[in-house]
Amino acid sequence: MAALRERIEDMEEVSKELLKLMTGGKAMDMLKHNLAQQEQMIDKLLDTQKTTKQLIRELMITEEKVAQRLSDREEELKVSIQKLQKTEEELLQANEKDENLRINTNELRKQLETLREESRQQQQNAAEEADRSTSATYLVHLYYQICHIDWDYSCEPTLIKGTHYGPDIAQSINLDSSQHSPCFISDYLWNLVNTSW
Repeated sequence: MAALRERIEDMEEVSKELLKLMTGGKAMDMLKHNLAQQEQMIDKLLDTQKTTKQLIRELMITEEKVAQRLSDREEELKVSIQKLQKTEEELLQANEKDENLRINTNELRKQLETLREESRQQQQNAAEEADRSTSATYLVHLYYQICHIDWDYSCEPTLIKGTHYGPDIAQSINLDSSQHSPCFISDYLWNLVNTSW
């Protein structure tokens, strides 16, 4: 209760002081002055709020523009990346085709070189065969001139058949190489040749 009494007494003193101020005429002037300052502060606050709202609007418009530009740049970047990937794929495919062509060209060159070598070998073999054939023809003719024997080439490989045209009479030759030695056959044939030339 004592605390309540003290508070009431304090309030009475404040009330008395307020009454003195109000009766002195200064309170009204102070109140008017304070109200005028408060109005100015409220006007400034309202102006500041308007300016702040305007700045926020402008900031939001700028953010939207920046976001749109960023979105446009991202889209352009995606398109550029897709073009780059497509170009890289085309380059890889071109490189693979080029590599395949190079491999095929190398293989074809090797085949061509092999065919050329085979052709050269065949030409050389044909030339050698022609030389051998010419030589064989010459030798056969020479043998015939010396020994006058016509050979029968239609017989079996183990048989030696032919006809010897000697100076007096034609004589038939029929030897089996499996039953006679090569030395015997050679001696027999040389004995048919006329040595008086």
